[in-house]
Amino acid sequence: MAIKPFNSVAGFSVGETPANIILANGKITTNGADFTANITALGVLTDNLYYANGTPWDLSDPGGANTAIQFNDDESFGGSAAFTFDKDTANLDLTGNITVSTGIITGDGAGISNIAAGNIIGLDLSSISNGTSNVDIATSGGNVTIGVGGVSDVIVASATGANVTGTLNISGTSTLTGIVTVPSTSGAIDIALGTPTQGSLTSNALTLTTASSVSNSIAQLNTVLGKLVPSSPPPFPASQTLSVQSLSTYRMTDFTQTDNTGTGGKTIAGGTSTSKVRRSSTYTTNAITNAGPGDSGTITLELNGVAAGARVLTTGLDGNGTYSNLIITNNVDYSEVDSNVAAGFWSVFTADSAGSSIPAGWNEVQITDSAASDSNTPDWYYDSSNPGTPVFSTVTFTADATPTLLYSSTVPHYTNATVWEVDFLVNRLSGDMYPTSDTFVTGSSGGAFNSPGSVTYAGASVTTPLAKDLYVASGNATVSTTSSIISGFGSSSSGPSASVTNSYASGTQNFSPSGTVLYKTGTTSSSSRIEEANVYIGSTIGSGSGLASRIANPGSTDNPTFTASATLFDSENGPLQTYDATVVADSLAHNDTDYTTGFFPAGPDLSAQGASQYFTFRFIRTSVSKFDVKFSGTIAGLWIALPGSDIDDTSSSNGWVDMSTAYAGSGIPGADIGAGGNGSDGCATGGTVTTGSSVSNESTTATFGTVSSSATATNEIYVRIKLTSGQSVSALSLESASN
Repeated sequence: MAIKPFNSVAGFSVGETPANIILANGKITTNGADFTANITALGVLTDNLYYANGTPWDLSDPGGANTAIQFNDDESFGGSAAFTFDKDTANLDLTGNITVSTGIITGDGAGISNIAAGNIIGLDLSSISNGTSNVDIATSGGNVTIGVGGVSDVIVASATGANVTGTLNISGTSTLTGIVTVPSTSGAIDIALGTPTQGSLTSNALTLTTASSVSNSIAQLNTVLGKLVPSSPPPFPASQTLSVQSLSTYRMTDFTQTDNTGTGGKTIAGGTSTSKVRRSSTYTTNAITNAGPGDSGTITLELNGVAAGARVLTTGLDGNGTYSNLIITNNVDYSEVDSNVAAGFWSVFTADSAGSSIPAGWNEVQITDSAASDSNTPDWYYDSSNPGTPVFSTVTFTADATPTLLYSSTVPHYTNATVWEVDFLVNRLSGDMYPTSDTFVTGSSGGAFNSPGSVTYAGASVTTPLAKDLYVASGNATVSTTSSIISGFGSSSSGPSASVTNSYASGTQNFSPSGTVLYKTGTTSSSSRIEEANVYIGSTIGSGSGLASRIANPGSTDNPTFTASATLFDSENGPLQTYDATVVADSLAHNDTDYTTGFFPAGPDLSAQGASQYFTFRFIRTSVSKFDVKFSGTIAGLWIALPGSDIDDTSSSNGWVDMSTAYAGSGIPGADIGAGGNGSDGCATGGTVTTGSSVSNESTTATFGTVSSSATATNEIYVRIKLTSGQSVSALSLESASN
């Protein structure tokens, strides 16, 4: 129940206005109270608390977030995320600096980590020293050096290892990875073998001691083993050179080349010759033969720096085969290659390469061996261009306007001083390449003409180095050259030719003179050349010298009258009688040709020549009573005469005796017995001359019987040949008598 209101209780005042201060729930409520003694209460509910002097008592909340340590923040509770304590982890975290003015920070420091040296003020971590011993790290990330007892650099540690000056003593087991190197002026001989736990250091082959050095002991063992093990095959590439096969040499035109190689730098300047050209998209190399080892390593074919075939060699010696561009053969025991090598020790293999679909431009190939070394890297240029064959156009072949001439039987012939002009246009001079020679036009002789003069690029006003595909799509080079008449004696209706090469193909143009060209050089005769001013005397006939020469025809019949000391025939001016045969273009022939048209040079019109034509010549010798006439061809008759001799009277044919009739056997030939003849005009001995039929190199002996050329005043001997239509002589000579 409630207590009634009161103004004072137990000697203290609770206010002037009566109030219910003790409620049924046991709580006291009042508008204000002054206490002069202590109050013990289980709980006080109030809107405000005051100190005894009346100053309000501020009971504020903790500063900062959870785990923030409280501090006086301008007479209020403060907290910061930079200064926290986590009761669950027992971690005290501080972001910022700790300043210790006096005293020290103690503890074992086991939990202190990740402190950068630059953040500890006053501490030099590049050097730690205690007396005469020190540890130095002179530069960031540099070597660590340790000095002991005043001795510097006892240990120097770097990124590649550590060097120790003095003796390194190891107690217990030391596990090392890598190679242990013991520097010494004499190599690694300072490491002794020590006492073995297995076997013996002494044998019939070698005696070692515990003090023997490792290096010397191994060297001695190698000496012994080297006498037992056969020589190994040379390691790949076995001092052999890899090369691409079937390469050609050309000059590069002036353009930017494609370099497909992995190494680069293969392009060459325009105009440079290279011997590394293939015009096929395939390639092959030579084989590197019998190289070792054949039982280990990976053999790889690299085309332009990219693997284009590989094979791992094994102890099974099963590597033979084609692996893309790589070809391996003869993967066998070395003993199969060298019979002096015992089986089972070494193995070998042979490797080469072949490929297709190679890209245009520069390429390279290499064979590598992971167990030995790599081959060289040959390179080549695949030229895929195809400009085609050079084509000629606007071709002219022009006769010499002022030729040099020689005559035979009044018919003019060109001499070898005569020159014809050759002119033409030509295209398709290059692709990627062009020839190594600047002479791109060459000539070939033909008919009556020598080879036309060669022409260079400069001679045709073509700039070098040539551009790529020069005159392929359009345009031409203009070429002018000449062709001279050949030496000799003959005729031809054909002409010379010229060839133009672009290194891919050669175009050829023939030049026709559009007629028959007659040519003649000099008057030298031979057994195969007929010269009317110099009939060939092939062997000694009597005594004397001089030419056998044509004389003016004494008449139009077979046996015309004649006189001694006949006039020689003028080959240029004649006169050429209608009953004269001709010697034209090295042929003695019955001739009715019109030389005014269709011939170079133009000559006389001989179409009115007679049906029977004659060729009469003489030679002068003493002591001649017989001789041979040798010829090839077909004739109608052959007679001889000895002007001023008895035969002038004994012959019934005006002094001529007939080689188509046999000599009567004795005496002076001649049908006039009364004049001293033997009764026959025949003079052939050993066989008569063939008439009306073709012969080759037929020799017939003519005899004067008992008469000699020495018996005449002029020592002349006349020979007369008859030709009818279609007959000719291709070879004519006088020889010593064969009968």
